[in-house]
Amino acid sequence: MLNIMANKTAFPARLKLVPYLLLLLLPLSLTATENWVEVRSPHFTVSSNAGEKEARRLANQFEEIRSVFQTAFTSLRVDFGRPLIIIAVRNEDSLKILLPDYYLTKDRMHPTGMYLPRFDRHFALLRTDVSGSAENPYHSLYHEYTHGIMALNFPAIPIWLNEGLAEFYGNTTVDSGEIGISRVSKMQLTVLQRSSFIPIQTLMNVDARSPLYNERDRVSMFYAESWALVHYLMLDPDARKNQVMVHFLKVLAETNDSEEAARQAFGDLKKFGARLETYTRQAAFYYQRLKPQTRFSDKDYATRPLSPAEVLALEADFLEHSGHGKDAKAMLREAIQQQPSLAAAYSTMGMFDFQQHDNDAAQKEFEQALQLDPGDFRSYYYLADILYRRMGYREESTPQIIKHLENLVKINPDFAPGHAFLSVAYRQQKETRERALAAGIQAAKLDPIQLAYVADIGDALLALDRDKDAQFIGEKLTKRARTPYEKAISENFSRRLTRHEELKTKNSGKEAGDVIVSAEKAAGSEEPDDSAQGVAPERPPASEPARQGGSEEGLIREAHCDPAPGATVKFAILGDTLLLVAPDLTKIAYRANGKESALTANPCSGWNNRKARITFVPAQDKQFRGEITAIEFLQ
Repeated sequence: MLNIMANKTAFPARLKLVPYLLLLLLPLSLTATENWVEVRSPHFTVSSNAGEKEARRLANQFEEIRSVFQTAFTSLRVDFGRPLIIIAVRNEDSLKILLPDYYLTKDRMHPTGMYLPRFDRHFALLRTDVSGSAENPYHSLYHEYTHGIMALNFPAIPIWLNEGLAEFYGNTTVDSGEIGISRVSKMQLTVLQRSSFIPIQTLMNVDARSPLYNERDRVSMFYAESWALVHYLMLDPDARKNQVMVHFLKVLAETNDSEEAARQAFGDLKKFGARLETYTRQAAFYYQRLKPQTRFSDKDYATRPLSPAEVLALEADFLEHSGHGKDAKAMLREAIQQQPSLAAAYSTMGMFDFQQHDNDAAQKEFEQALQLDPGDFRSYYYLADILYRRMGYREESTPQIIKHLENLVKINPDFAPGHAFLSVAYRQQKETRERALAAGIQAAKLDPIQLAYVADIGDALLALDRDKDAQFIGEKLTKRARTPYEKAISENFSRRLTRHEELKTKNSGKEAGDVIVSAEKAAGSEEPDDSAQGVAPERPPASEPARQGGSEEGLIREAHCDPAPGATVKFAILGDTLLLVAPDLTKIAYRANGKESALTANPCSGWNNRKARITFVPAQDKQFRGEITAIEFLQ
């Protein structure tokens, strides 16, 4: 059935789509018996126990995948502003060290790799012994990497298009002489041939809670059909000639309505659905063939052996970021004992103690990390955050917070959370308020998917008494807010804006900065309990949410589902228990295994003793700490 056209290029190597596309779019350590090597390419770091040759090959492979996006979409940002660390292990036994949860039971799927995007760094974990054992063993890695690129550039994108593009580029193969983009997958074709097609109208309207996107027996068809539609729009000669994708994206940008855009671009949706079905049953498919794009020489790939302590620190860093902090701490202690000058171990240890709210220990560890490695940008971020935790924005603490953050953005100017935190800090002092706007704009530019950064721009405008511009930001927030968390951001800013205008009228003799401080206090944005009186109440940085609302990671001790459709939850975090309420379980945004999820039937019944990150807003009923808007299950 599958007959790839391998002897000719389907279309020019440089994919030139018009700018409308840019509108979217303690485990035992391995160190005792194995040698590890680190290879640094211009954009990636590969650490591996599979040998230098394999590590170099993988570094080059990721450089080629990165170049695919640069070549196809020249205006796209392709660097995340935080390190992408690739850990390449030689076999499944090595993988068990880093993914212990997947080996607790015999019937659980054993992955060949994982992409783990986190606040301060991204990880790509993969096995090197599977290259010939599957159709495309690195499909899931490329798929998730594509999602990362899309999120880096586009604040909103329909789910079918997001997943279709991820599947399209996930089906990329990299060989020494050729890059093949979106080679047809036999598995996807089998799904399409054995299942009934989803009507195009339905596909256009799938959201994060749709059963088509979440139920195991239906999601395979959703992914396969989304891939088929993107493949048709981007590679079918007639679709390209008529610029169907371009037309769709243009209308989508104008209407924000995927179904209406499909009607205008595709025509009669029933006829188009039949055309797509016929397309998937053809005997041969186009794919894009590129010659290798990178032009790096051997000197561009710095190689060195890793010490046993460095491997321990690397493994601990991954485990800390994947929810195994206690195991990580034991490994870090051993690493520091073996190599006391290892900055990475102190930095990761600081993260663990920071998460446990042991501020004194975390501060010492981050300071030690910076003494050993002044380029460790995340230590500066957390030192600023620790100061905020202890003192809020006092006269004596704010300049030091700003100093830490300015050091951070000097080292890593592409780290969006640093600019966002700096925007808030700049607003606290009259002499730096002008800089708050530029910092907020930069954060939103670097990470357009974060609506909180847009709200920071609005708050900076209010502090500068630019009310009309702030009103425009409020309208933008209202238009973009989709999830319960985003709607809470929009509503909170709207309240601050309204209160600011009221106080400005009432206190016309006061300076704008004084008015915004009062407005934020009136709108319910409060400092932590230990902050000083008289300090300007502000939204804390992303890693330290306000106690009256925000996002916390912990353990669900008790979840009671009555009376339906609501629930009450006892949520344990850092020795404290929060009593939270969910008035309507159907209005909560759920995530599991890193993806949006729709939990059906009685979802509350299975929450007990599960680790989760819960997002909540202030509750109207004062007996509750907050009202749940989103839950991400971490195990």
